Amino acid sequence: MSEERPRRSELPLHPVLNARYSPRAFSERDVTDAELNLVLEAARWAPSSMNEQPWRFLVTRRGSTGHAELLASLNPSNRIWADKAPVLILNLAKRTLSRNGMENFHARHDLGLATAQLTAQATALGMGLHILGGFQADAAREAFNIPVDFDLVSVIVLGFPGDAQQLPENLIQRELQQSPRRPLNELVFFGEFKG
Repeated sequence: MSEERPRRSELPLHPVLNARYSPRAFSERDVTDAELNLVLEAARWAPSSMNEQPWRFLVTRRGSTGHAELLASLNPSNRIWADKAPVLILNLAKRTLSRNGMENFHARHDLGLATAQLTAQATALGMGLHILGGFQADAAREAFNIPVDFDLVSVIVLGFPGDAQQLPENLIQRELQQSPRRPLNELVFFGEFKG
């Protein structure tokens, strides 16, 4: 976790949750196999509806099989900074239930739980990750020959945070500022929905 960044919440959240942010600047430091396995193991133990575990992660490392193809599927605005991270992970959700082939309405929710646990573990290890939806799912599906019963949901850009000054000029300020959150009273309702 970066000690340089201010706390995100004024409430006493767990330090891992308070330290999480979505960097675009990544250092040259590699992610070891042990570190990568640890964040993936954290995702593995996420809860899921009917224990379906519908998440799948297609992991690529810079310079290894599949990395160039996954990087090429990113929108150009993401590709210009994501290419510095050592790991890209394509996040998939199996749309159908393994037990009966019916639609799994909770697959994306469950993938979200798994990526949240992956995020917490990565943050605890001092890593940064940026989960992005700015990619061409059709291009990734074709590049990796992914069956149609899997939704290609997002891509995780994973590594260790780097120097924001190495980013393109238009991204430096975005890297240094904290993204705001809506106040709880706009997100949480007690006893009746007011949205």
